[in-house]
Amino acid sequence: MVAWRGSKRAGESIVRLGIVGTGYFAGYHLGLLAETDPDTEVVAHLARSEAKAADAASRFGGKPYTSIADFIGDGKPDAVIVTVPPARHGEIEHALVEAGIPFLVEKPIGLDDAVPTSIAQAIARKGLVAAVGYNWRGLDTLPAVRAQLEATPLRMVLGRFHGGTPGAPWWRFEAQSGGQMVEQACHIIDLARHIAGDGELLAAAGSFGPLPGFADGDVAGASGALFRLGGVPAVVTAAAVLPSGPGPELRLICEGCEIAITLSGVDIIKGTERSRIETATNCYVNQNRAFFAAVRSGDAAAVTCTYDDALITHRLTLEVAAQVRRSGA
Repeated sequence: MVAWRGSKRAGESIVRLGIVGTGYFAGYHLGLLAETDPDTEVVAHLARSEAKAADAASRFGGKPYTSIADFIGDGKPDAVIVTVPPARHGEIEHALVEAGIPFLVEKPIGLDDAVPTSIAQAIARKGLVAAVGYNWRGLDTLPAVRAQLEATPLRMVLGRFHGGTPGAPWWRFEAQSGGQMVEQACHIIDLARHIAGDGELLAAAGSFGPLPGFADGDVAGASGALFRLGGVPAVVTAAAVLPSGPGPELRLICEGCEIAITLSGVDIIKGTERSRIETATNCYVNQNRAFFAAVRSGDAAAVTCTYDDALITHRLTLEVAAQVRRSGA
């Protein structure tokens, strides 16, 4: 356990927050900060572009940096949220661990097993608070899901992540994103194992071809994977060829009912009867509240998803991606 190193103001523990990255998700986290934890002060922004770092600082407060050493040494953050593309993981996390700074990193945590494993080992040696942004774990509807599973045991899991191709140039190239199962459907795979239990990949395949709206790109436009998780079959499909697609969902097939989980709520379906539980609080807010509370307490296990647990999900998605690639060879 790493002792709290932050400052105090009016009896409250003030977290000096640094943000790595200036893209959509950096802004999304910062936009929720007042609701998440008003006793958090943004002090530093790290980007490769001076202009982007300066723009983020002017919008959200704090100072801009283009060097991780200066970001840590001059910015002096107590905690950091890391939002970078998959290929940029490694140096940033190792620098934060070396400095003893807790961090929450957006998924996926890398493109291979070696880099995340080395980070996990460094975190363990330091006893550092480190969380991964599998935000679906922060859904306030999950206690109701677990209560329903007590009454109607789980028999199968069906998950999907169906939508269009994201516009970020790196996303549609597997060498930069890992493919859709690694970069997007990982949320569904993670929630499936979080609810059903750990297990193994049994098979995976994908289809390749043009992506709507883009002349280039080599990721599978559609893919599917069969797992055994917690003793039950689980099927997860991903599609990046549906610009008006239904989006992500995890559906639990139980004895006598189905449970459909989305970010907006949970539907419990028993024949012709359907009951709805709406999401009350943004799951990112719940996830980040848990992270900041863990930072203050030094309890590495208090986050919604530890780095070690995320690494299990990550390794499963890498296995899926490898089989999908082979299926298209």
